[in-house]
Amino acid sequence: MKKYDLEEQIKTPYLDAYKKYLDKHTTAFDVPGHHQGKIKTDFNKVFGPSIYKSDVNAPRGMDNLSHPTGVIKEAQELFAKACGATYAKFLINGSSEGNLIMLMSALKAKEKILMPRNVHKSVINGLVLSGAVPIFVMPEIDKNTEIVNQISYKDWKKAIDNNPDAKAIFIINPTYFGATCNIKKVVEYAHLKNMIVLVDEAHGSHFYFSSHSPISAMEAGADMSTLSIHKTGGSLTQSSVLLVNGNRVPRYDVIKTFNLLTTTSPSSLLIASLDSARKYLVFHGSRTINRIIKLAREARNRINEIKGFKARDKEYFKENGAYDYDETKVVVELDNLSLTGFELYKILKDKYNIQIELGETYVFLLLFTVGTKKEDVDIIVNALKKISKKYYKEDIVYPSHHYLKDSFPPLVLRPREAYHASLKIVKLDKALNKISKEMIMTYPPGIPVIIPGERFTQNVIDELKYFKKIKANILSDFEGVNEVSVVDELKLEK
Repeated sequence: MKKYDLEEQIKTPYLDAYKKYLDKHTTAFDVPGHHQGKIKTDFNKVFGPSIYKSDVNAPRGMDNLSHPTGVIKEAQELFAKACGATYAKFLINGSSEGNLIMLMSALKAKEKILMPRNVHKSVINGLVLSGAVPIFVMPEIDKNTEIVNQISYKDWKKAIDNNPDAKAIFIINPTYFGATCNIKKVVEYAHLKNMIVLVDEAHGSHFYFSSHSPISAMEAGADMSTLSIHKTGGSLTQSSVLLVNGNRVPRYDVIKTFNLLTTTSPSSLLIASLDSARKYLVFHGSRTINRIIKLAREARNRINEIKGFKARDKEYFKENGAYDYDETKVVVELDNLSLTGFELYKILKDKYNIQIELGETYVFLLLFTVGTKKEDVDIIVNALKKISKKYYKEDIVYPSHHYLKDSFPPLVLRPREAYHASLKIVKLDKALNKISKEMIMTYPPGIPVIIPGERFTQNVIDELKYFKKIKANILSDFEGVNEVSVVDELKLEK
């Protein structure tokens, strides 16, 4: 674990300046226009005046996110030190913004980057904006659960050796379901081959504050990473942090890209929540995260006593394509139940008022975070017992399903090139062998079934039909995916 200067880390410079500003009851002639709640709206009636009063922009004394010289600068420096980074930037548009910044600051058009195919949609957006060329490395796939896990060190090394002209590699640490690769060894080999290492740690911000978690990107020596502090670290939704280690990506390029993408009207609430969450994690994170890991283990044991459910543990994932595993993710496989994970997701919310993170065909996912309590486990366990009684059937045989390791659609155009190509609209049934202009995915988790530049295969079409049939939440350019946008190949420049 890192050595903190605890006297320094006890500070919350931005939060203190924020409180000082609010305590003065300043007369406002600036934005935002509600002037600290001096209007009466339905929002005001629901939440009261405190949120409006706290909603200020970047007034004197509270620094500027784009060019910080005061309390934001100090708060970012404290965060960087807490995570062992050279410097940090606060993100108020989530880790999606961080992924865009990493790709656009590290890569130019037509430069290659190696990455897993199971990246988040924001990474594909980063390819469109940067113009970079992805070389997809296929991860291991657990055919029982259909979960896409990780890329082995052997496969990473092979991909790096086969693409010596690649500028960078992109690692997910951890995946949505908690699997990690041998990140330290991969980073060391990529650096040996003069490649930049970018890391999506949207679901691993707590790694920095617990010795019982997998290794973090900064500890592994990666060059940049993006943390969703709001997902597992206790800050408000949309608040994330970009970490930079060393100077393989020039600071000027990072700051230039940050200022290109960030808003000039950032939420003070989000920034303050990051400052506060950092202090909490430094002083209480290790104990809290260790507690929730134990709670997650207890939940697995209790769920495994219920017919119809198999809660998968760390050893299971290590046997199925993961180097290490984040135990705060509780993945539960369905077993002999007459419903899918998608249906279970809806039943838990509609009937039992339980909001889980995600349901897929054969699994569902529970996130155990700094806010999880033992009584929450009691509630979900009791609900699953009732669901088991109603839907467990001894003689159910699940059909053989969709994903095979080589089933991802082939990439034939750079995502940026496909995005800007001439458009045709076709029925999904007529899309076979055509090049997609759009991303289509279920959300969550937001991992695309197809991206701009990939050809529609029969597997993709069948997959989308299946998601439509079971009424999964599909994100696409056309509601219901009856139609899709494809490249007009007759108009492609030769």
